[in-house]
Amino acid sequence: MAIGLDFDGPVHRYSRGWDDGTIYDPPAEGAVEGVHELMKRDAVFIFTARTSLLLVGAWLIQHGIPALLDNGRHQFWNRRELVLVTNRKLPARVYIDDRAYRFTSWAQAFEELAF
Repeated sequence: MAIGLDFDGPVHRYSRGWDDGTIYDPPAEGAVEGVHELMKRDAVFIFTARTSLLLVGAWLIQHGIPALLDNGRHQFWNRRELVLVTNRKLPARVYIDDRAYRFTSWAQAFEELAF
């Protein structure tokens, strides 16, 4: 099963947040090497909330990460030679996301989030 990587934060440095929606920063420290290392071990896809997969794919290629844009036909991703760029949440062994929360139970979630 694949590894899902959030684009903004783990891959694109994203130092100003959404700002004007452009992809303005270089890769996060170690991101290019990290993506290539993950690709040796498993299939990798990059998910994003951005509306232009084309811009994300072009940025990845510019920084040495081979990318393929999702055409909506992939139900899962299992290729290691390319990173799939998608805005869908595909099945994954793990997701790497700078804004994720590890869910174990609703009681634990409400306790830790102080709701």
